[in-house]
Amino acid sequence: MQVKINYLKNILRRTFQSLSIYLILGFLVVINLQCPAIAGWSSNSRENTAICTAQGQQSALQIISDGAGGAIVTWEDTRDVHSDIYVQKVDEHGNVLWKKDGMPVCVASENQKRPRIVSDGSGGAIIVWQDVRDGKSNCDIYAQRIDAEGNPQWVDNGVPICTEVKEQTSPCIVADGAGGAIIIWEDARTNYVDLYAQRVNKNGELLWAKNGVLACGASGTQGAPEAVPDGAGGVIIVWQDFRKSYADIYAQRIDGGGNVLWDKWGVPVCSAQGHESFPVIVSNGAEGAIVAWIDTRNGNNDIFAQQLDGSGIVQWLANGISLCSAPGNQNYPVITTDGAGGAIVAWWDMRGGDFNIYAQCVDLAGYVQWEKDGLAICAESGIQNYVSITSDGADGAILAWDDNRTSTYDIYAQRINRKGLILWEKNGIGVCTASNTQCFPVLVRDGIGGAIIAWQDKRNMDKSYWDIYAQKVNAQGSLGGK
Repeated sequence: MQVKINYLKNILRRTFQSLSIYLILGFLVVINLQCPAIAGWSSNSRENTAICTAQGQQSALQIISDGAGGAIVTWEDTRDVHSDIYVQKVDEHGNVLWKKDGMPVCVASENQKRPRIVSDGSGGAIIVWQDVRDGKSNCDIYAQRIDAEGNPQWVDNGVPICTEVKEQTSPCIVADGAGGAIIIWEDARTNYVDLYAQRVNKNGELLWAKNGVLACGASGTQGAPEAVPDGAGGVIIVWQDFRKSYADIYAQRIDGGGNVLWDKWGVPVCSAQGHESFPVIVSNGAEGAIVAWIDTRNGNNDIFAQQLDGSGIVQWLANGISLCSAPGNQNYPVITTDGAGGAIVAWWDMRGGDFNIYAQCVDLAGYVQWEKDGLAICAESGIQNYVSITSDGADGAILAWDDNRTSTYDIYAQRINRKGLILWEKNGIGVCTASNTQCFPVLVRDGIGGAIIAWQDKRNMDKSYWDIYAQKVNAQGSLGGK
């Protein structure tokens, strides 16, 4: 009898243990369904977070903050042979939130290229691009708004911003402060390439004249437009201008109603001898802007800068101040605010024979703050180029660049404060050192002193050409955000 009782006890115990295991497993399943797994940013520079690894090529990246410590990335994508526009969101923890390999923004026929992106102020984005759906000799400008969940808010494949005859190309975009955007582009509807602008509201409705307001119609070509909000619902535009036999830098301000506020065809920012080209612009926080550009007045490529007030009047020396006139060429400046009305400018620099990364801070009064001809951000062996920059939110800046100090190009980054103190490891930290080539980084601050950096990546070259990966770097220069 005692043997039977023990036998029954053993059965009951095993049954209870099995039921307990099933209950625990069921509880874990429910928890997993209710709470998405936290992927987490990698702390290994050879791993990183995959944003898109679809077949074909992903390129021409642009990035903005999602307003909550994460980022939204858009790009050109050839997974379906011709080039389309896709977008993806990654949160502050490194979770890729939308459809695997991105949400389609525009998959119309033929090619869509050169996307630019701004926040819609509600956790989503407005994206603009150039589009040849109506024929390769008739490039137009289209735009789309994506909400915080990745859903298109306007008509399928985008709202036509300009569908005039001939070519409309090279769009840039700024937020209008009311959930919409102002878009500027190069336009060849006449005999010359001019600049036009259009405002679109949060519902996708065009607010200015059909096919845009003429921002500059001077003789010769006006190109490479860049813009910033003017702080009053309008926009300040800067461009390279060939109304003379060589390129100068001009600027224009347009208010929220589409009215041109400065001289009819823009005010001269720099009309010095030689070519001035590739302007970049940042707000001065007082309805004006600071502009930097490549300048050949001294016989090679240097970096100059100028400030304009809200009336279009230059505030510094005529034709700008020198940020760098060192030997060799200095190319392709990038710019961000210094948090006090001035600017931090970085560029590729050949004073040492190969391209390195240098930077300079200029205050609101036009005085350079760091050493003459700029501070070396990275002067490692090999080539460092294609630098990008963002404010760190604490009066300094974070920079990322292509770096081939080893046998292939990798992504490196550095943080610098407004006093010119390098905050991370000398010559930068390795953000991505995976196999094969990584290049063309873009970055945005994370709101707590660090940044999220995205780039084109060739580590999967056996499966596709370029993919997109991303990495978070915290304020102390450690990967993974911890």
